[in-house]
Amino acid sequence: MAQVTTLWETVRGRWPRARIAALVAAINTVAFSALVAEQATEWSSRWETAALLWWVGGLTVVIGAVLIIITIPLCALVASWWIRIIITLLLSAVQSSVRTALLLPATTLERDTHGGLTIWVTGMSGYLLAIATGFLVAALFEREDRERALRRDEEARTREAVSELEREELRVRKIVADRLHGTVQHRLVVVAGGLDQVADRLMAGDDDPAQWAPTLRDWALDLDELREEHVRSLSHSLFPSGADLGTYEAIRALLDRLPPTVATTVDLGPTMKELIRTLRAPLPLQDRLVVIYTTEEAVTNAIKHGGADRVTVRVEALKRGTEWVLDVRIDDNGTGPESEDPPLSGLARHRARAESRGGSLRLERNDEGGGRLHLMLPFVPESPRNDDEILQKQEKFDE
Repeated sequence: MAQVTTLWETVRGRWPRARIAALVAAINTVAFSALVAEQATEWSSRWETAALLWWVGGLTVVIGAVLIIITIPLCALVASWWIRIIITLLLSAVQSSVRTALLLPATTLERDTHGGLTIWVTGMSGYLLAIATGFLVAALFEREDRERALRRDEEARTREAVSELEREELRVRKIVADRLHGTVQHRLVVVAGGLDQVADRLMAGDDDPAQWAPTLRDWALDLDELREEHVRSLSHSLFPSGADLGTYEAIRALLDRLPPTVATTVDLGPTMKELIRTLRAPLPLQDRLVVIYTTEEAVTNAIKHGGADRVTVRVEALKRGTEWVLDVRIDDNGTGPESEDPPLSGLARHRARAESRGGSLRLERNDEGGGRLHLMLPFVPESPRNDDEILQKQEKFDE
C-alpha cells in the first residue's frame, strides 16, 4: 500500500492532472460498458439475458479499469505525448485481446470468421476513446493551469514594477529633499542674510553704496551657479531634459552636459531613423524614461568607475513578428567589466525595470575591451503628434 501511495505521489508530481484523466477515462469506460452490455443480447442466444448483460458489462468495466490503472501512471511518468500515445495503443490492444478471448465463447459471432475481429475492434475503439477523452480533458485543464500561472506571473511582474516605481519615486524624493534642505537652502539663506544686511546699511544712509557692488555681483554669480548646478540637476532628476521631445533628443541633452574631455556620439540605426521620420517620437514616454535613466547610469559608471573618455550610444529598432523591440548599446573605451557576467549594483534597479516591461539588460565587454551596456526593450510605436506641438516643445528645448 505504501508503494502504491508513493507511486501515485510521483505520478501527481510529474502529471498534476493525471487524476482528472483517470476519472474521465473511468466514467467513459463505464458508459462504454453499459452500451456494449445492452447490445450483448444481439451477440448470443446461449445465455440468459441478465447473465449476459452482467458478464459483458462487468468484464468490460474490469478490463477497462485495469487498463486505466496501468496506462495513466505509465503515461504520467513520461513527458512526451508521442510516447504516451504509443503506450496507450499498445496497452489498449493487449486489453482488447484479453476481452475478446473472454467474450467470444459467449457469443454467436464465433461461427463467423470476423466475429473475434469485430469484438476486438469494438473494445479497442471504446477503450481508446475513453482514455483519449481523459487525456484531452486533462490537457485542457493543464492549459488552463498554465494560463493561470502566466497571469499570476504577469501580475507579480506588474506588482514588482509598481513597487520598483514607488521605490524609485521615494529615492528621487529623498535626493531632491536632501539637496533642497542641504546645499540649496544653505546657500539661499547666506545670500538672503547678506541682502538683508546690505538693505539695512543702505537704509541707514551708508556713505558709499558703491562699495557693495562687488559683493552683490558675487552673490548674483552664486545664485547663477546654484541655478545651473543644483536647480537644473534637480529638475533633471524629476524629469529629464528633452524627454518630452524624443529619445534621441533626451540622450543628446544628457551627453551634452558631460565635460568637454569626454567625446560622445549618438548613432541611430536606419529603422529607428525611419520611425522617427514618420512618427516623430515613436517610443512611448514610459519606455523613453527607462532608456534615458539607464543610459545616464551607464555613462556615469563608464566615466566614474571605468575611466572612459569616449562614449557611444547606438539606438536601433527591431521588428520581430508583430512586436517592436528597441536595441540600445552604450559602449565606452574604459576598463570594462572584469567578468563575463558581472554583478550589478546601481544598474540592478534599471534591469528590474527593464525586465518588468518584458526587456533585458546586460553588462558586458565590447570588442575593444571597454564596457557595453546592452538594453533590449519591447515597445508599441506611438502615433504621430501635432507638428505645432512638436515645434513649440523644440523651441522650448532649444532655449
